[in-house]
Order: sequence, then structure tokens, then C-alpha cells
Amino acid sequence: MTTPRPTALPGEAPGAIVRPLVRRLSKKTRRLLRGLALAALVALAVGGAAFLFWTRDLPAFGSLKDYEPLVSTRVFGVEGSEVFTFGRERRTVVPLEQIPPVLRRAVLAAEDAHFYEHEGVNYLAIARCAVKGVLFAGVKCGGSTITQQVVKTFLLQSDWRVKRKVKELVLAPRLEQNLSKDEILFLYLNQIYLGHLRYGVEEASRFYFGKGVKDLTLGEAATLAGVIQSPMRLSPVNHPAAAKHRQEYVLRRMREEGWITQAQYDAERARPIAVRPPEENPPGAWYADAVRKVLDERYGADVVETQGLQVDVAMDPVLQRYAEAALEAGLRAVDKRQGWRGPMLHLDPKQVEAALPLWRARLGRAEGRPGQLLVWDLGRVNAKEIDPDEAEERGVGRMARPRPLEAGDVYAGLVTFADDKLATVDLGGATGSLSLADVAWARKWNPSQATAAPKKVSQVVTPGDVILVRVMPGKLPVERLAREKKPLTLSLEQNPVVQGALVALDPGTRGIRALVGGYDFQTSQFNRATQAKRQPGSAFKPFVWGAAVESRRFTPATIVYDTPDLYRDPWTGKEWKPRNYEKDEFDGPMLLAAALAHSKNTVSVKLVDALGPDAVAGFARRMGISSELPRNLTLGLGTGEVTPLELVNAYASIASRGFSAQPLLVLRVRDRTGKVLEENRPLPPWGVGADGAPVVEATSTATQTATPIPIPIAIATPIPAAIPAAVPTDGSMPPGPDATARPFALPETGTRPDVAFVLSTMMRQVIENGTGAAARALGRPAAAKTGTAQEHRDAWFVGFTPELVAGVWVGFDDHAPLGPRETGAGAALPAWLSFMQAAVGARPVAQFSPVPGVELVRIDPQSGHLATDRQVDAPFAAFLAGTAPAAAASPGAAPQNFFMDDR
Repeated sequence: MTTPRPTALPGEAPGAIVRPLVRRLSKKTRRLLRGLALAALVALAVGGAAFLFWTRDLPAFGSLKDYEPLVSTRVFGVEGSEVFTFGRERRTVVPLEQIPPVLRRAVLAAEDAHFYEHEGVNYLAIARCAVKGVLFAGVKCGGSTITQQVVKTFLLQSDWRVKRKVKELVLAPRLEQNLSKDEILFLYLNQIYLGHLRYGVEEASRFYFGKGVKDLTLGEAATLAGVIQSPMRLSPVNHPAAAKHRQEYVLRRMREEGWITQAQYDAERARPIAVRPPEENPPGAWYADAVRKVLDERYGADVVETQGLQVDVAMDPVLQRYAEAALEAGLRAVDKRQGWRGPMLHLDPKQVEAALPLWRARLGRAEGRPGQLLVWDLGRVNAKEIDPDEAEERGVGRMARPRPLEAGDVYAGLVTFADDKLATVDLGGATGSLSLADVAWARKWNPSQATAAPKKVSQVVTPGDVILVRVMPGKLPVERLAREKKPLTLSLEQNPVVQGALVALDPGTRGIRALVGGYDFQTSQFNRATQAKRQPGSAFKPFVWGAAVESRRFTPATIVYDTPDLYRDPWTGKEWKPRNYEKDEFDGPMLLAAALAHSKNTVSVKLVDALGPDAVAGFARRMGISSELPRNLTLGLGTGEVTPLELVNAYASIASRGFSAQPLLVLRVRDRTGKVLEENRPLPPWGVGADGAPVVEATSTATQTATPIPIPIAIATPIPAAIPAAVPTDGSMPPGPDATARPFALPETGTRPDVAFVLSTMMRQVIENGTGAAARALGRPAAAKTGTAQEHRDAWFVGFTPELVAGVWVGFDDHAPLGPRETGAGAALPAWLSFMQAAVGARPVAQFSPVPGVELVRIDPQSGHLATDRQVDAPFAAFLAGTAPAAAASPGAAPQNFFMDDR
């Protein structure tokens, strides 16, 4: 035992030896020591006061009932898959029992192996980290337990670091007293940030691996646990090498803790990380925007972003993808026909010399996933910000965006060479070539008239140009060609200025299966499908013809005259002579159905004149057109403005046997507990009575039998026994219906099934032998109508098969003309056809089923009378019961007409 050193001699007061030593110190040293002692006392007092002040009103977390995380709204498509989310934090809370033990152990191994042993704070780990910080000049060390991290995440996010650490030391043991270890781990695993805007292990698992957390493998669990330390630096998507290194650390810790075997460790260490992140720009941006507007209006943006609503919508993600691809290709085709507007930008040689090394360095630092070859996309380059003397300081390197090389994708590349026959384009990780054939479309831009095609490639592009090119597929994979330093085949592209919209509906349920509001949502969020009101032109004519059939004064076999008549409009008082698309060409007498097929403006105006604008507008409104319509003869030419969704939904009323209903976007909304907040079920389409009138099949709960219920009647007029065989030729209208005949009931909304069927059969002729003949390539029964508004400002094609209705609009946002060659058949039909081929092309062919109250008879196409026995190829026509012609055609018979002869 060591004897304490005496501080005084025997007989002297204690400290007698020390005092002389103190007296030998200088006054300056003694003042310094007293100052240090005083500072220590003050620091102790201040620290104690700070400790008491910081910990006096600490927040409480009494139980899991207090856990109300920010949960994103999840939106599910019609087939049940998640299509998009809305939220400040993308999180899906899962119970601890659904989180597999392999992930729990991986997280514990990486973050807090002794979690189940300590009481909230690991003092040994804190001391170890403090020593490391002193010895190694502030090197960071993870001394916080999972409990401390939970405290920091939930209760202390905004506090200063030292203050927060003090609070953690107090709150962590308190939290351990209120919650069990499993409850704390549950909070931690559901709350932590794991990169790419994903919170909690469930959303992170879906993002990185395309599966729920319950299906994770050992290697995937170790990868996910490794991300926690630094989500930005250790993401297996952006930094696969760093993520693999961290995964190996987690696996090693699991082996050291005895949670996996050496064999498991070796196997996972040798296996590369396979990630399956969602695509960068998934389809549905326009649809998501429309849904978000509806939810924000009904529930408020805060609820939508934080309360975890579960929303079912009518979107079919497969059809949505088809729709976006079809419209993009269609708009690119229209845009190319209008000419080349030039490169995205041009760099002078000094700018190229300064930027290229920085872009290559940027591309060299980027990490691709296994099997990927990265190239650059120069779409973000700004020539004004490239100063050859300050290129590196201005961040020019970051202008080059690394992207994986894929056949069919479009990239912004740099032209490095161009001559008469060829141009070379640098994509960073690959080079490609443009031939004269690839740029043949790039004539000088002019929508109004044709300009000369280029004769040299150098007339289109020059070195220093940044241009859009599409990587074309070939016999060999493009990645292989790039690795072998062989040139890729490219085609010249440009982002369209022309805009468009595509809408697809299920005619039976009115579910909006696809909705595209423009070329690119990122550059313009204006949804043309729901917000743009444009003139439908001839696409409005089905409602004119429908009103004519519904009036029972006209049938598909009525002879009408395509003649240039002069009108004095009684509503405007102006004289007006309508013309067809062909300007001064007129076909004279023709069947009413043929006039629709060939889109005769003169006949449409005559029908509006005969029926009255109010009757035609009333029919259109009952079918679903809600926009204001003109009360004059121009109504027959589609001068009223409608939205694409509005027009397509009205066509859906024709396709669904006259049944009219509102289009459905949101089907059901539930809260985070599953409670239904709203449900929008489609109305059941009506049935058809024996006379062709609509009925609703109502089921009796007592007998489970169907009882027909008549639809509310808006109009009831007598049905004539038949259209008169002899029609006045002096220009007067046919006689009205017999007041003593049985009533012809019309519903308050929509139209009768027999009327809708007759109208749809006439619309089928548009495709079979009319202006929409190109749609015959669909190879199945379809009905449609082309539309070209005045001065070619709008182009439309709307059509349907029995199972799907779709419409395409094309035009400029500023209402500029598309050009004299752009019509509904040329500008809009190709996108419609491409979409419908993808959407229904693989399905069994569906037929339009006849309905009661309709007669199908063969008609002589010249006279409109019944075909003779020798006219075996005469076309069939559909008629309302009792309106089919009674007389057969005779040789040389003159056609009957309801309209005044050409004067």
C-alpha cells in the first residue's frame, strides 16, 4: 500500500509544505490558476443550468398510439397495381411481424448490435467515440443507439447538435421505460430515411428491389441495412461499388454476431447486388395530375400529402403507357412534316474544347448498374454559361447527364463532323452517324407550305451543334457496338412544338383508362385533355346525324344533296355558303350515311337547318356535351368548343347504346385504416326493351328476378308508320309524324339504344369507305369520325370498338394553323390507330351486337330503295323499326331527296 505524501511536517498545520510552493509561483501564474478554477466552476454551473433548462420540458412519447407518421397517399390502377403516390414523405407503415428477422438482424448488426441489452444509451460506445474524436482530430463515430436515433428523429430534429445529444441522454432511457424494445424497433424501421425520397424499410425495399420487405433475401436485407448510414452516398442505384462495400461490412458484422454462417457470408459476398428501381419517368403524369387536383379539392392538399389515403382510379397502366407512346410518336411525325427548326444550341470550337474534358470526366465518375453502358445527354447544356476560361469553376461538367444506352431512346449529342453525306455525333460513351436519309425530313420549317428537302447533311447540322438523336436498333445490341467502338445508327429528332391529347374510356363503366394531356408533362403541365377547349370540326357531325335519325324524318338511306347552297342565317342575318374540305367539289345526290362517311359540310348544314340548332344541340347535350354550343347553322361544322375528354365521353354514349354518364377518374377513396370515404360506382348501363327503348334491369331482393323499369321520358312523339315512299321534290320537308301513332319515347339523358345503334352503323362507314379509311388497318369492327376545324387549326379522330372508346386531338396551343395538308385523318388518326392496335389488337374480335327495334336490310346505294335480288353485294343499312324503305329499286329510278335541288 502506498503511503500518501504528507502536505505538512509533524506539528504543523495541513498544507504547510504546499503554501511555500504556491508562494514560489509567480503572481501571473497564480492569477491564471485562479481564473481556470473559476472558469471551471462557471462552466459547471452553466452546464448544469443548461442541462436543467434543456431537459425541463422534454416531449413525451407515451405509447404507440402517439405514432402518427406522415404517410403518403397511394393510388392504385384498375387492375390493382400501385400507379403513383402523393406525399411529403413516401412511407408505408408495416407491422414489425411483417418485417423478416433477417432484415431486423441486419439493421441491428449495422447500427446497434446490443440494442436488446442496453437501456437506451450505450455509454461505452459514447466514450469510445469521444476518445476517437480527440485522438483522430474529430473523426466521426457512430455512438448513438437505435433508441437515441428514434428520439432524434421524432422529438429533436431541429435542435443544435450538443443540445440534442444532451436531450438524447435523458429521453432515450425514458422512451425505453414507456415502450418495449420491439415497439422502438418498429418505430425506427418505419421512420428512417433510406434515400430517393423513400422513408421506412417497406418503401425502400419496393424502390431498390421491386418487392415488399417481407420477401427480401439475406443480401438484399444487408444492402438495405447498409444504406441507413448515408443514403445518398451508399445507394445501390447511384453508387453500386460503395453499396457493395457497405453490404460486405453488414454481412461481416452479422457473421461476427453469429446470425449467419460463414457459408452464407461467402455466398452473398460473391453475389452482385441486383437492384430493380422503378423507371425514371413512369407513365401517368397527366393522369396523376388530374387525380391530384380532384383529391386536393375534396380533401385538401395537407390530408393528401400526409394522411395515407388509399385511392382506386380507373387508369389501366398498360393502356396509359400505350397512349403516351402513341401520342408522342404521332406528334413527332406531324412536327417532322412541318420541317426542321434547327439544333438545340451551338457551341463554338473553344467552348467545345473546354467542355469536352469536363463532360468525359463526369461520365467517367458515374457508376452504371451491371451490364449497363453509360452515355451522356447534353439536354441541360447552356451555351451562355460555358466560358472557356472558367469552365471548371462554373460547373460545366454537371451539364452532361449520364444515362444508360438503350436502343430506341432519344439523347442530346454533340455533332463533331458533318459533310455532304454523313454526320458524326458524340454521345460520350459511344458515337453514332447520321446519313442523308436520316435527315431527309429536315427541310426548312414552314407549316403553311412545303419547302425544299436538304441535299446535304451539312445543310442540316454542323460541328458544334447539340442535337437530339434516336439510337436505332440493329442486328447487334447497341451496347456491344459501343463497347467495340463501332458507330451506332442514329436518326435525327426534335422536340415537337405541336401539342395533342389522347383520352380512352371504357364505354360500359365510363372509367377513364388513359389520359394524356400533351407531349411532355415536364415542360408543360397544362392538361389539354381536360382543360383545352377546341373546335371539334367534323368530329361533331355524329351528333347532327344522330339528331336526324332520332327525329325519324331521316334514315341512313335518305337521299341528300351535296350542293353549294347560299344561306341567310336567321340567327346572325349574314349570308353564307358552306363549302366542303375539297373546296369547290360537290358530289350531288348521295345517301345520308355516305354523306357522313365522306364528311360533307353542305349536308351537315342542311340537316341543322332542317332540324333547328336547338334540336341538334339538345341531342349533343344529352349525349354528354356540356360546353356552350352556337345557336346557328355553323353548329353543323363543329364551331362550338369542347374538351377532348368531353367529346370522347359523348362518343362513349353512342358506343354504350345511348347510355350517357359522367366519365370516372376516381373510383374509391379510403383512409389509412381502410375506412371508405367515398365510392363512385359506375351506373349500370340500361337494357333494351322489345321496341328498342331503354330500360333499367332492377333486381328484386325478394325474388332475385329482373324487372324492366322505363327510363324517364323527356320527349314523347308519335312514330310514323313508315317514311313516305313518295317525297316532295319541290324542296319542302317530308310530312310530320301521325299524331295518332304510338309514342316514340326519348330519355332525359342519352338517346334510345336503337337510335345509337343506327348512328354507330353509319359511323362504321367512315372507316369502311370514308375519310377514316386508314383505320381499317385495325382489322376489327370500329366506328369513328374524323374532324378538321376551320383553317386546319385542330385535327381530331375519335372512334370506338365495342370495348374501348378513344379520341385524339392535335393542334398548336396558340391556335395557329397546322398547315393545309394536316387533317384529322392525317394528323390524329395515326396516333389513334397506333394506340388501338396496342390496346385491343391482341384481344378477341368483338362485334357490335344489334338491338331490338332495329331492322337490317340491303339498300341500293344509288336510289336509297331496297336492293333487288340481283344486288347481292349491296350494303346493309340499319333502320329504326318501321322506317326502312318499302319499295325496291328499279332500273334508272331517280333518287328521292328531302332537300332542294341545286339551283
